[in-house]
Amino acid sequence: MSRTLPQPAVKAGFRESFEQLKQAQKTRKGVPLYLLWVNRPAGRVVAAALRNTPVRPNHVTFAGAVLTYGSLLWLAFGAGTGISSALVGVLLALGYVLDSADGQLARLQGRSSAYGEWLDHILDNGRIAVMHVAAFCFLVRNTEHEPVLLAACTGAFLLASSTIFFGGALLDQLRRNAAVKAAQPVQVQSGTSGSAAANPADASTASAGGVAAGANRRMMRRSVITLPVDYGMTCLAFLLLPLPGVFLVVYAVLAAAHVLMCAAFLPKWRSELLRLG
Repeated sequence: MSRTLPQPAVKAGFRESFEQLKQAQKTRKGVPLYLLWVNRPAGRVVAAALRNTPVRPNHVTFAGAVLTYGSLLWLAFGAGTGISSALVGVLLALGYVLDSADGQLARLQGRSSAYGEWLDHILDNGRIAVMHVAAFCFLVRNTEHEPVLLAACTGAFLLASSTIFFGGALLDQLRRNAAVKAAQPVQVQSGTSGSAAANPADASTASAGGVAAGANRRMMRRSVITLPVDYGMTCLAFLLLPLPGVFLVVYAVLAAAHVLMCAAFLPKWRSELLRLG
């Protein structure tokens, strides 16, 4: 559930709200570059602009769902190869921005709720299935490739992306559960001696800068590596719909990236879960 931010006594303006969100963003660890540098900041702008309006986080969630699911239904049953079909990619990207904005708005307005988070995850999970079924329908209608091959490509993409989404979300919840169980009061024994106990900051100051720099480099590498499996990159691929052959190549590359990343994530997640007990 999103952490609610402190509510000021006087209504905060756009700039103050924007900076407040900027200082309270979720972890950057392993976050793909598109989400980190494009989608979260864009969602921050929307949330800051809506803070003092009657618009509520769930309204933003539903608005994003209308853009996303509406564009995918058009992709499946109506979109051709004209330039207007690129609008699908635009609407998907805008829906993704609103998907980031709803949680940030909830933190600003102090309206975080279990229902809101559940609704957000339900719609996010559903859009994965609808997106790849819609892509299959579009490709069958607008290309000459064998439907079986198209089904294999879109099906592999659907399976890998849904596994990554659901597995990652469940892993985060299991981590939180383990952290709650581990958060027991620690008794400090009297009589502890030594210079490190007397002033532990002195022992860590010398290496803190190097550790932080190394951690930042590792986070940046992970952000670059996971970029192909960012949902935002998939949204941008749909800008290529007016060129079905090019779209299919890019779509297949992203599908392969999802399959490979899923294969890499699963044993890593298994090891972590075994350590959690």
